[in-house]
Amino acid sequence: MQAIRTRYYGPTNTRGSRIVAKCEAGSLSMPRDYSLDPDQDHARVAKLLASRLNWAGVYHGGVFEDDFYWVCESGWTPTVEVSAETQKAA
Repeated sequence: MQAIRTRYYGPTNTRGSRIVAKCEAGSLSMPRDYSLDPDQDHARVAKLLASRLNWAGVYHGGVFEDDFYWVCESGWTPTVEVSAETQKAA
């Protein structure tokens, strides 16, 4: 299983705005759906790519800089637990 990155690309002279989902196994570009808020649209495109790759599971998303990253909890071996005490130590 691989993480999926989604990124927004604004319109150009030849293409409309779109969201691209990408991982090592493949990529997918979809037109921006303005009936959804940006978070929902990124989730939609990540889900479409995972579906296309026949991946199943619960995905958790997060934002780093301007990109969204989606990680599947199914089959995820390493775990990290963060508590208030862990945050104080950092």
